[in-house]
Amino acid sequence: MHGIARQHGNEIVATDARDDALVAACEAAIEQMRRVVPSDARVRLVSRNGDATMTVESNGVSIVTTPEFVAADMPLLSMEDRHSCLSSGGGTGKSACPPLIWRNGSAAVLLHEAIGHPRELGIPEIEWPDWLRVDCPIELRRASFSDVPLRRMTRVVVSQVDAPFDLPNERIDVHLVRGGAYDPLTDVVTIDVAVPQLTIRATRAEISAALLGAQGEPLRYPGVVCSREGQELAVGSYAPLILTRGFA
Repeated sequence: MHGIARQHGNEIVATDARDDALVAACEAAIEQMRRVVPSDARVRLVSRNGDATMTVESNGVSIVTTPEFVAADMPLLSMEDRHSCLSSGGGTGKSACPPLIWRNGSAAVLLHEAIGHPRELGIPEIEWPDWLRVDCPIELRRASFSDVPLRRMTRVVVSQVDAPFDLPNERIDVHLVRGGAYDPLTDVVTIDVAVPQLTIRATRAEISAALLGAQGEPLRYPGVVCSREGQELAVGSYAPLILTRGFA
């Protein structure tokens, strides 16, 4: 997980020599995380470049966070601290696929898959709502010294400009997302929602058509660990409250 690589023309000469400053930074990051590890959860600590990433699992769901945010993010894993996942105003009866309200910045994961991954792969853009803005820088990144650099997202920041928003009485509130995937062959996005438990499968065009509106400023979603070709990288994620149609 450490080493030195120097390029000479078309040749890369690599050794497993350790960078003492990097090793010290990683050890310091691990110690910083250990001091704030919750006692009532399973926690995975990762520091490869002196950064600090914590995956915290409790009550069957997980978040990705950092030492500075772990205390604020932990309530998302506690059912009693969440609003009801299903809200209904009554009167009209429940529809088969009620609208979805993507809370806590969770819509960033939806657009991470629907916009971020196609951009990584150079797939042509589709038309999105005029009010939607997605800042998704792409850079060469790699998970460790032994990995090949790939075009990867560094962050996903979703925002809105004068978006419509009409909060429906009957809706499903999305609080946490377990994971997602994008298939470039079929153009299908799959989102595995953890709270409440449901799975969404739709093409990019169907997701674009389902976006009904948004409200507020981007909220930080507890980080996303993105896996591609076996390389796991943290991607900062932010999105406002977003309303979509339900998906069949």
